[in-house]
Amino acid sequence: MKKIILATLSFYSLLSISSAKPILQDLNYTDALESIENPHIGFYRPVSKHFTAEGNAPSNTWGNITHLRMDISEFSSNAVISIDKETGDTLYGVSKPLTQDMLDAFEDMLDDVRKRGHSTIVRFAYDPWYNGTKNCDPDQSVILTHLKQLAEVYSRNTDVITYVELGMYGSWGEMHSSANGTNANIAEALQTLLEATPPEIKIGVRRPDIVAYWLKITDGNDYSGFDIDSEKFQQALAEKKDTIYRVGMYNDGYLGSDSDLGTIGMGASGHKLTREMMVKWLEKYSQHTPYGGELVANNNGENPINTPEYISVEGFRTHTSYLNYEWHQPTILGWKDMIFNGNDAEYSGCDGYTYVANHLGYRFILRKSVLPDSVAQNEEIPITLRIVNMGFANLTKKKKVSFILSGENHKYEIFPNDEIDPRNWLSRISDETTTSITLPNDVEIGKYQLYMRISELGDFTKDNNLYCIQFGNPSSQYNSDLGANLIGELEVTQKTSAKNISHSTEPVCFINGDELHAPACDELTIYSVDGKILFTKKDLSGSDNIIDLGGISDKIVIIKTKKENMQRSHKIIRSL
Repeated sequence: MKKIILATLSFYSLLSISSAKPILQDLNYTDALESIENPHIGFYRPVSKHFTAEGNAPSNTWGNITHLRMDISEFSSNAVISIDKETGDTLYGVSKPLTQDMLDAFEDMLDDVRKRGHSTIVRFAYDPWYNGTKNCDPDQSVILTHLKQLAEVYSRNTDVITYVELGMYGSWGEMHSSANGTNANIAEALQTLLEATPPEIKIGVRRPDIVAYWLKITDGNDYSGFDIDSEKFQQALAEKKDTIYRVGMYNDGYLGSDSDLGTIGMGASGHKLTREMMVKWLEKYSQHTPYGGELVANNNGENPINTPEYISVEGFRTHTSYLNYEWHQPTILGWKDMIFNGNDAEYSGCDGYTYVANHLGYRFILRKSVLPDSVAQNEEIPITLRIVNMGFANLTKKKKVSFILSGENHKYEIFPNDEIDPRNWLSRISDETTTSITLPNDVEIGKYQLYMRISELGDFTKDNNLYCIQFGNPSSQYNSDLGANLIGELEVTQKTSAKNISHSTEPVCFINGDELHAPACDELTIYSVDGKILFTKKDLSGSDNIIDLGGISDKIVIIKTKKENMQRSHKIIRSL
């Protein structure tokens, strides 16, 4: 059999891992229950704009996450723009392509949100001034033309756009009250926008039956195939592939009743859709797609579900990440006057609003940080962190992770030796993150604070802390000037002598056929190239531990080993 020898990259380096004893850092590891304005999540503020063909000026935006409700009724011949009170003459819009003036004004609004350091959810509709008018949409061909034009703007602004609510059809863009808003037409519009935008753009529709139609599992209009465990659903996945993970839902009847005021099945007469079918789909296929909408008043009789206690269960399954602060205000404000009685010890005794607000989207809590108390100038710093996502949802946007070594006179931004993707910090999953950082050649000796920075661009000297993420620990552990979270303190000492640096090229493990041979180590983990854990085991104490790889089909894998303070990574290509 072919033997593949693996040697770690660090063995060929002139750097060694710090030999100082790793210690648990003296930090507060609890959720401080404080309100945080993190990017892409939370209670949104709506901003409306009525566009004309020419002479548009961008409207000001506000709020941590802004809901842009864009009115393009002037570009639909079915939309009544005005009625002359004296003559009764009616002025309609004109079905034609969107003008460059209109598109520029929209893009300027996106830039305004970006300059404020915030993010947005976008929805376009033909409902004049978003007044709830019926049957305003133009012909399908016009809608598709508009979507292709908007797609160009969306594609240039993936950083600031959290989510695109497809809109376009019906009153408020909610995909009802429109003769043109059939499931067939909406599914065609969805596919058109998916094909015209990059994977970073996630797109939501109003109801699960629309998703089912897009998947081609209508089952004679009863939609029973929308059960994710059904054979028909699995067959549909084979056709859509990864595109399924870009499609989500926005729910403007959120928790109003068992059917969310008709959200479940409004467009499917005689349907067999259930709430559990919708929830299971969101739970599995919208893990990195935003979900939310508008909370509504109780329409469920004596069994209301629009409560913090109900959300504290289902919210985790649906990955709820945003809601409209202004609707339904009486219900939302009522949460502030009630005590939360759900199953969460850290939030026991707090008000219901605080619980929901702090759990919309992701909420990262540092539960553990282990660092050496000192490190020589020519050593690497081993870092062990436990960061738990206590939010309902997961981070949906790719971010850059760096570490900032901050001293009295010097600051250094250093990227980890192992890629860290916070999108993998899944809700309520407690995993440890282990990595190391290599000190820059010009690092000065002295005492430093070490910070973890999660940002959009990864350069604290230039990026204005754009879309930096703050942990939910006490705000005293967040440095707003750096946009980074404190993970501990250490001292940088004089460079160690070369004789103390290991240059061994002895292989730490090897593969023989389907067998991985590994010597004693504290922990061994095998990853796919996209970061999925394929195998993990601790306390491999034998001198030659044999691990069967027969159940792993990946041709390329990453093997990470950890022994005491030494961590090693190996990328291998298997002969399958």
